[in-house]
Amino acid sequence: MSKRVYRCSLEPQSVRRVIEKIAHYKRELPRKAEDLRRVIAERIADEAKNGFAVAIVDDILKGETKIASVDVSVDEKGTMSVVLASGEDAVWCEFGTGVYYNGAVGNSPHPKGAELGFTIGGYGKGAGAKRVWGFYENGELRLTHGAPASMPMYNAMQRVCDEIAGAAREVFGM
Repeated sequence: MSKRVYRCSLEPQSVRRVIEKIAHYKRELPRKAEDLRRVIAERIADEAKNGFAVAIVDDILKGETKIASVDVSVDEKGTMSVVLASGEDAVWCEFGTGVYYNGAVGNSPHPKGAELGFTIGGYGKGAGAKRVWGFYENGELRLTHGAPASMPMYNAMQRVCDEIAGAAREVFGM
C-alpha cells in the first residue's frame, strides 16, 4: 500500500505545519473508514445485481427459462452495511436446485452451501433429488430440471474482495 509522505525542514514553523497536516489526516480517518465501508457495500450490491439479472431460476422442459426476480439493496445498520438480496428467487439462484445441474443429492456446488444447510435435494419434499420434477403455475403443470447455482452474492463478494486495496487507495487518497 502507498505511504503518505510529509516533508519539512527542521525549522519550528515547518515542523508545526507537518504536525497539523498529520493531525488533520488522523481526524479524517474514521470518516474515510466509513466511506470505504459504504463504497465496498455498494460495489458488492452492484455486482450482485448484475449476477441476479442473468441468473436462471427454472429451466422449464418446454425450452423456456425464467430469469430471477431479486432486488438487491444496501441497508445501513449503525456502523455496518448489510447487502440484502430479497425476492422469492434469491436462494434458488444462489444455491441452485436439482441434481441435473448441481451434482449429487446432499452436496452443494456453492462453497458455503453445505455449511449453511443448502444442499441439493434437501429442500421441501426432496423433488430436487430427481432429474425432472414438476410444479403448478397458474393451473398449468410445469416440468423442470431446476436451476444451476449461479452464486451472484458469493461471486460479488469474491470480486469485490479482490479489489479492496484499490478501493482503499481511492477513498484514502493514496
